[in-house]
Amino acid sequence: MATSKIVAPLCLMVLVFSLCSSMVRSQDVCAGVERPDPETIPCTINCILPDFVCGTDGVTYTCGCDDAFCHGVDVVKKGEC
Repeated sequence: MATSKIVAPLCLMVLVFSLCSSMVRSQDVCAGVERPDPETIPCTINCILPDFVCGTDGVTYTCGCDDAFCHGVDVVKKGEC
């Protein structure tokens, strides 16, 4: 019983830490990329080289952060979902 009183708060701390660290990483993925005006979404992106990013909607966007932002979606990580 004493063990469960120690393990439960520890598990909660690990969960909170992992969620917070993933949020910090996702904010850095598109640092410096301007978001389009919400009135222009969806917008057109002309990309030459693929730059895959994974959106919060689980879709892989081929043209990077600009592509995801033009679909009104935040980016979770670089690379495919």
